[in-house]
Amino acid sequence: MINHALEHEKSYVEKALMEKELYHLLVTKRGVNIVVYSEDGRSKENRVRFTYIKPHIFMLNFASRSGKWEQTPFEGTLEELIEMVLEQFPWTLTNYDDYGE
Repeated sequence: MINHALEHEKSYVEKALMEKELYHLLVTKRGVNIVVYSEDGRSKENRVRFTYIKPHIFMLNFASRSGKWEQTPFEGTLEELIEMVLEQFPWTLTNYDDYGE
């Protein structure tokens, strides 16, 4: 049951990113996580992870520069967390190609 629900949530994240024209970002489901990442050639760079903790509630994590997941104190609905990332932490979703990196 959780796999089906997370597929729906994954689609929600994809749609939210597309609405903001963040076309360089991809979304995948890994276990109980919905992961937002980008690709540069053959390498993947994790950006944001939403971890399912109970029905309709997720925990927010960000990837460090080394790729390690860093926990945050933020939890809430996926809608709340996506809005938080887009409004309060937009640099975590930056398209590095726009800056020549």
